[in-house]
Amino acid sequence: MMGWVGDLGWAGWTVMAVCMLAFWAVVFYLMAAMFRTDRASGPARPEHEADPLQVLEERFARGDIDSDEFVARRQLLTQTRDAATRERQGRGQLHG
Repeated sequence: MMGWVGDLGWAGWTVMAVCMLAFWAVVFYLMAAMFRTDRASGPARPEHEADPLQVLEERFARGDIDSDEFVARRQLLTQTRDAATRERQGRGQLHG
């Protein structure tokens, strides 16, 4: 049994080298697939998500919500949007 590795010849060493490269390629591919960040977590979402105000207007038009609820939610959405815009502008002035 001693010395059996030496008897493989060039074809045996080539097959072993190709198998080793294939093994590591599969390992790297699986690791990359596990830690991939470009996939969505959860159900598939459309590329262009609808504007929250537009969704609210559509719900009001369908009659899902009444006018009081529509006005209250629209006011809340515009306030949070304005606050976020002011915050972004403030950060831009500090860093810019």
